[in-house]
Amino acid sequence: MKLLARWGLTLGLAGSVVFTSILGMNNLQALALPQEQVIKTLQEVPVFTLTNPKGEFVVISRKDQSKTISQIGFFISKKDAQFFLEDRIKKENPQLASTIQITPVSLADYYKLVVENKKKKDSDIFFILVPTKQQVDRAKSILTSSGKPVQQFNGVPLFVLKLKQENSYLTIPNGKDRSIPFYFEKEGAVALLEAFKKAQPKEAAKTEIQVLDLYGVIETLNSSNDSSTNKILLYPSQESIEFLRSIVPNPPKK
Repeated sequence: MKLLARWGLTLGLAGSVVFTSILGMNNLQALALPQEQVIKTLQEVPVFTLTNPKGEFVVISRKDQSKTISQIGFFISKKDAQFFLEDRIKKENPQLASTIQITPVSLADYYKLVVENKKKKDSDIFFILVPTKQQVDRAKSILTSSGKPVQQFNGVPLFVLKLKQENSYLTIPNGKDRSIPFYFEKEGAVALLEAFKKAQPKEAAKTEIQVLDLYGVIETLNSSNDSSTNKILLYPSQESIEFLRSIVPNPPKK
C-alpha cells in the first residue's frame, strides 16, 4: 500500500461539520518519532482514505468561527469511507465526487503522516482516524458493564483478553513465539474467549474482554521498555481481512 504523501484537492462543504474530530495533533504530544517496532505493528492494518486520480488526499475544509479547519479523513472501515463519499460529498458536489476514489494505505503510513505533520508548527491540516460506530458502541457497552460508564469513546477501540487474576493478557501461538492479539472488532475477542473456554474452562472463567484505545497502545509501543510490547499483534476487522485477501495475487499454477 503505497504512501500517498501529497494533498491538494479541497472541498468547501457549506461550512458543515464533515468529520467528527476523533484525534487532533495535541493528543499525540507524548509520541516520539516513529520507531521500527511501532511501524512493524501497524503495517499490516489497512485504513481507507479519499483521493483524486493524481493520488492527492481529499482535504475537507470548514469554517470554525474566524478560522478554517482542514481535515483529511482515514476510515477503519472501507464501507464507512464509501458511505461518506456517497452520502456527503456526492450530494454536495456530484461532479467532483465522480473523480474521487477510495484508496487504502497502511495504519503505519497514517501514523507517519501524523508524526511528520506534528513537526510542522504552522500546519493547519488534521489527520482524522474514524472508527466504526458499531465497535465504538460495543466498547462503551463493555466499559459500562465493568463499572466505567462512558458517554463517548474518543478514540479507536481495541479489544483484548485479560487474565484478571494474573493481571496479564492472554497470548496465542504465533510461529515459534507467542503474541498478544488486539482486535479491532469485539467479535474477534469473543471468538478467542470461546475457544479458550473449551481449552481451559477454569482459566477462561477468570478472563475478561478489556477495551483499550489504539492511541494508548501506540504510545505504549513508543515509550515502554517492557519486552512484552513486542508481542502485541493487531488483528484487523473481518472486512479488512477480506480486503487484504482480495489484493493478494493468486499463486501461479504449477
